[in-house]
Amino acid sequence: MALQGAQVVSSDIDLPTEEAARLHQARGVSHLVQYEAIDATNIPYSSTFDVIVFKSMLGAVGRLGGKQRQVHAVRQMHKALKNGGELFFAENLIGSAAHHFLRRNFVRWGKSWRYVSISEMKEFLSPFSSVEYRPLGFGGAFGRSELQRNLLGILDGLVFNHIVPDDWKYIIVGVARK
Repeated sequence: MALQGAQVVSSDIDLPTEEAARLHQARGVSHLVQYEAIDATNIPYSSTFDVIVFKSMLGAVGRLGGKQRQVHAVRQMHKALKNGGELFFAENLIGSAAHHFLRRNFVRWGKSWRYVSISEMKEFLSPFSSVEYRPLGFGGAFGRSELQRNLLGILDGLVFNHIVPDDWKYIIVGVARK
């Protein structure tokens, strides 16, 4: 968004990493980016932002307090948006039984991360006036290297996203308007 000239607040529970600042500097947008430590369950803004974007955040929020904490984080984002503002999201879904098994047994945080279901995301986003979303991805998560994930991701786009049930997909992307 900063590459398009927008003023951006880059946040995390702790300040965003120095690596993020280096990337913004290298792309010539650091003058447009303000860094803040913000707890998603206690956002210190009301009716401030035109757009809020998050990726793979609710699982971490949920591991510290379950579903209610995830609901509260989305409500806080709703509060921080201006009327007509939009929430763009990409979040990890529970996925298939195979995803669940592999995460619990082979992903370092897999036992503590609270993955969400599509129905929970719909519930979390219920205060918004409109919500559009799409579940996607099945094979990409099974890759062991970046190359494998990319190749399986191509198969997702060409085949799996069209034939695999939504409840087996492991990502949900979308936009919700306040």
